[in-house]
Amino acid sequence: MIEEKPQILSKRRAVGLVCRAGRAEADQLGQDIVDFLLDRNIEVQICPGSCNVDDSRASPTPVDKMDVDFMTLIGGDGTILDTLSKLRDKETPLFCINMGTVGFMTESDVASALSALEKVLSRDCIIERCTNLSSGIGDRIFRDALNEVYVASSIHGRLLTFDIYLDGTNISFGRADGVMVATPSGSTAYALSAGGSILSPSLGAFIVVPVCPPRSELRPLVVPDYCHVEIELVKPEALGTVVIDGQAQWDVQPLERVWVKKSEGVTRFIRLYDNYYDRLRTRLVPSSV
Repeated sequence: MIEEKPQILSKRRAVGLVCRAGRAEADQLGQDIVDFLLDRNIEVQICPGSCNVDDSRASPTPVDKMDVDFMTLIGGDGTILDTLSKLRDKETPLFCINMGTVGFMTESDVASALSALEKVLSRDCIIERCTNLSSGIGDRIFRDALNEVYVASSIHGRLLTFDIYLDGTNISFGRADGVMVATPSGSTAYALSAGGSILSPSLGAFIVVPVCPPRSELRPLVVPDYCHVEIELVKPEALGTVVIDGQAQWDVQPLERVWVKKSEGVTRFIRLYDNYYDRLRTRLVPSSV
């Protein structure tokens, strides 16, 4: 879903800044962005330890304490997921500048960062609302996922046996290293590497992807996003782990069911235009020789 002509700045006029740590070029761009925003009378809150910026006018503020109109992130998809795991308001818009390996979710490159930011401040942009996943075990609720909820063995490299249920109906049974439920955003990440299909963000759907099944017992399956997916560990001695976006994990006991469903929350990315297929073509799909 797209928000047209979004309200970018409130009366507070505050922006958060997070950089990929340990990169001198990220520190330099961070300094340029701080100068750019302060010159426009916009407060800047910087995550300590991420940006080495020397400016007393900027406020060192941990991500989980930030109260800002939007976040500017310098890094790749990993920086985005790490920041989302800490944000107090998960729907704070994110403007992301690529300094990662792929950076599929980012919007701007380094060279055009300041001109792109000028457009954002002028509201010459849109906001892309990306579906999140809610998950848990019984009454235990995990934090929301932007990309995927992954259930795997607590012992690396050990196969698990799974029953998979869709709205209470058993739809699949078999062994694999793990099973994940991915959003359209996540379908371009780990789920794609595991053999899943890319889902257009306009689709109201998730994809259930087994990871390294030894036989053809389990196959990727696209399901409507109004469905309730459950993943059960079948064997009584098998301990598992739930991993959310590769950032946080929880233990799963034998015979427990991990439920996954569409979250009420979303992640909001600031885009200069509706450019999903451009990003897909230039960052994920190899060019022919």
